[in-house]
Amino acid sequence: MAVEEHVVQVEIFGELYTLRAKEDPHYVRQVAQYVDSKFYEIAKGSLSIPSNKMAVLASLNIADELMKLIAEKEKAEAEAVAKIGELVELLEAGLRS
Repeated sequence: MAVEEHVVQVEIFGELYTLRAKEDPHYVRQVAQYVDSKFYEIAKGSLSIPSNKMAVLASLNIADELMKLIAEKEKAEAEAVAKIGELVELLEAGLRS
């Protein structure tokens, strides 16, 4: 079964974009709103930044957040694996007793 594509119109930093996406339109709008908010965060510092530079700065901020979240996830997974290993050892020790 083919996944239905949706056409969604969003606004980012005053510009309208028409997007085609397989994701739910509400989700696409949420993503666009997040990107839009990043542009406005950067614009607070200086409205004289050209839009292409603002796009790069917004992309860097979003990539930074993503990389930090990935690192946190990997750390949490490693901690969970270590804890599971400890529990397995305790169970095995208990079964040997």
